[in-house]
Amino acid sequence: MSTPAERTLESLPNNGLPDVVRFLFFGMHGFLDEIIFTSIFNLVENLDRTMSGHTSLWSFLMYGSCSFVVEKLYLHLRFRRGWSTWRRLPIYICFIYTWEFCWGLALRQYGACSWDYSHYPFNFMGLITLLYLPGWVCISLYQDILSNVLLRHSGQGADINVCPVSRKDKCIIGLERTGRGPNEFHCE
Repeated sequence: MSTPAERTLESLPNNGLPDVVRFLFFGMHGFLDEIIFTSIFNLVENLDRTMSGHTSLWSFLMYGSCSFVVEKLYLHLRFRRGWSTWRRLPIYICFIYTWEFCWGLALRQYGACSWDYSHYPFNFMGLITLLYLPGWVCISLYQDILSNVLLRHSGQGADINVCPVSRKDKCIIGLERTGRGPNEFHCE
């Protein structure tokens, strides 16, 4: 049995980008992020002023699917559980490290893993390293913002801003209009 907040959230129109478009966007965004990150890392670590970065086609699937699932976590944890960003962040980080490890382990079985962190401190099996933790934290915070933008209700320029305030007999869901007058509240 769903709560009033869940029923209202499910009934809101979703005029954001379709799932497949968001998946493609996340995959391409991951490509770009990895090229920029490896380029900067090579400059800092190896003094490589060519600023050349690299990635693998597997990264498209890896980033696209990971970000897509993190987006689902965002929806569940923010809107259904009411968790703040700082409470969601450790979940995202654990998920990202698990995702990277599992993909790396599977790709390594076929000789297709494009990374090896075994020369970095705090690595596990060369597939993940805590050295990248600050980067994953920043990407996770950015993912929260990005998910909100990509899922935005675009019908009237409104942001879906669900604030489940559960009480015994009512739940307030706020739909905040941007530049279009006062807030509207749907109560059940």
